[in-house]
Amino acid sequence: MRIKGDIIRTVRKQKKLSQVTLAAGICTQGTVSNIENKNVCDSLEILDAICKRLNLSLESVLDDNDEKKLMSLLNNVEELCNTFKHKEAHSLLKETSINVADFQNKELEVRWFYFMGITNLLGYNNTTDSLFYFYRADELGDSNSIYAILSVNSLGIVYEMANELDKAQVYYEKSIDMLKKMTIKIPIEATKVFFNTAKFYSLIKNYATAFDLASEGMLLNQTYQSLYMLDLLAYEAAFNDFMKSPDLTAPDFTSAKVFATFNNNQNLLAVIANDEKTLTR
Repeated sequence: MRIKGDIIRTVRKQKKLSQVTLAAGICTQGTVSNIENKNVCDSLEILDAICKRLNLSLESVLDDNDEKKLMSLLNNVEELCNTFKHKEAHSLLKETSINVADFQNKELEVRWFYFMGITNLLGYNNTTDSLFYFYRADELGDSNSIYAILSVNSLGIVYEMANELDKAQVYYEKSIDMLKKMTIKIPIEATKVFFNTAKFYSLIKNYATAFDLASEGMLLNQTYQSLYMLDLLAYEAAFNDFMKSPDLTAPDFTSAKVFATFNNNQNLLAVIANDEKTLTR
């Protein structure tokens, strides 16, 4: 994809960072040099990480207007999905005239396929189309593609919904393994992978693994100083801690209630209120 490398270079110098320092933990110094001097970057994940380190928006450094439009569209779609408005998100994807196949940017294509899959699945319970989109995203994505990993994780959701739990477990485990193999800092979006997988292990009564996964998601939030899905993760951690610990007389939902109240998550607060009445020893 085409990049406005001069913006990256100017802000890096303003922050008194060398190319090596900017690249640390993200990519090679040569990649930063190509971005700044050749105005190209082959990985959206790398570019996004660099922009976050420089406090720049991704859209501000993209040189292609159609790519900017698609990036803005996908950001809007993601916000809708995060608030469970999957049908609205699906409509946005279907209404656009932008053809993602026209771009050389594979990561944008992977992200597109992931959101087509998740909006079909959770918006319309369309497992046939969602399977196609998730498998396609997995094929196109590289080892650092968070949306390819989310697609693999979502294959687990598909098979869980079909009550094919053995197949579901394969994909949940694969997505966690893919996260561990990332060579860049794990993105905050990986919170969804930890949460979905924790819920699955709780379902199959492997409460210790579910607790560990929920705790990893909470630690990821701490790394980013974020509240992303923190209410749901705190609930899973408290519930599974209680279920795996026979010495506990009741689950401690204190943190989950605080975060759920902050997020105005009334559904979760209702679940917690019910659990506090029924989950006692």
